[in-house]
Amino acid sequence: MARRRPTPDGTGDPNGALRKLPSGITGDVRLISATWMTIRFANGRIHQPHLERSTQVSFRVADGRRLASATGSDASAGGLEALASTARALARIAPVEPKFPGFAAPFGRGPGRLAFSTSTASLSPEGATSIAEEILDTTASEAPGARTAGAVTLGSEVLRVVNSAGVDRTSTSSFARASVLVQRPDRDPPVSGWSEGAHWDASRLGATRLGKEAAERMAKTTPEPVEPGSYAVVLRGPAVADLVRFLAHLGFGANGEVEGWSCLAHRRGKRVAPQCVTLLDDARSRETIPQSIDYEGTWTASTPLIQNGIAGNVVTDLLTAGRLQRKLTGHAQPPEAPFGDYGPTPSHLLLEPGDATEEELVRETRRGLLVTRFHYVRVVDPGTGTITGMTRDGTYVIENGEVARPARNLRFTESVLTALAGISLLGKDRRIYSGEGAATVPAVATRAFRFTSATLF
Repeated sequence: MARRRPTPDGTGDPNGALRKLPSGITGDVRLISATWMTIRFANGRIHQPHLERSTQVSFRVADGRRLASATGSDASAGGLEALASTARALARIAPVEPKFPGFAAPFGRGPGRLAFSTSTASLSPEGATSIAEEILDTTASEAPGARTAGAVTLGSEVLRVVNSAGVDRTSTSSFARASVLVQRPDRDPPVSGWSEGAHWDASRLGATRLGKEAAERMAKTTPEPVEPGSYAVVLRGPAVADLVRFLAHLGFGANGEVEGWSCLAHRRGKRVAPQCVTLLDDARSRETIPQSIDYEGTWTASTPLIQNGIAGNVVTDLLTAGRLQRKLTGHAQPPEAPFGDYGPTPSHLLLEPGDATEEELVRETRRGLLVTRFHYVRVVDPGTGTITGMTRDGTYVIENGEVARPARNLRFTESVLTALAGISLLGKDRRIYSGEGAATVPAVATRAFRFTSATLF
């Protein structure tokens, strides 16, 4: 598959300055060049097209075993020298990292050519607008008189990493994502429906499907109150994507293991889910937004996190691999805040599907709730994996194995581990959801999910 060359030399270095690190520097540089456009729409019309080209440079320097980073947007030789000088000054007063193994020399074989869409990377603003118009036309047909809002974003990104040990590697990605909200704010309470999706190929985003889903998920009758409590639930894809992202951070990020707050710290190699549950992190897969290297230039690889219900180990970058004395897995995030505080985290998650349709998930649940997505999710207790948030944009009561009526939204406070352990059935259709990393997941049915308070809407 032919790849577009986003810069004159195809390396993500628009000025051609990043050939090697300045002399006498021990460290690494990340250069991210991105071109992307967003078409926002509201009240059924396009109102904010946006096109952006950006360059970000992150320079990390080691002064002995003291590390510090400086970030800017000037990739010229002078810009790199200035960043190196700033990073060196900061490194002199940084704390010592006694187990830092040093910057890795080139080793291993790359994945070769990954999935990439030249047409997506080079799509014109008019082409992106046509995707938004397709969504608007669909929702207008499926839900006449309702308001539609959302956004379509697509483009490409080049990540290049060079270090003082000889690494010089580049990864190029194409991406497209869309979110759709269909609502009737004049109702009391207001009702709404949501859909979203992502892909590395904009032609496979499925704009008509997204618009139709959002319209169908909007309640046709007045939502009724539901008492707080523990319910069996069917979680649609957007809600499942949130769960696995929080599980990845709280259970499989190396910082949690180093600092002692990981929710899976004492459960490695033990059963944490039914045998039907397998969760991988695989940045090379065609079923995600592919990326061949991490932000330290390490080749990515398929990494099992949960294999047939058994919890695996944390993922690492150079620093945490040294601290934990474990192998380097290629999951480094940019070292600057906030990503440096998060540490290495799985960010290309794939939950293996089952063989159930959504109707079968509902039928097997018998009595409970159907949840489309979560809103404003936050961590309550990282050690237990407890998070809290709200349901939004399509919550329904399930009775006798059927969707009975719309429900008013609820606040939940639940452990991702409890939800994981209670999974009874997995959907057969999965989709890529792109937010804080990519999560490719199906809908799931889980036996217990705790809702702690109700709302009036």
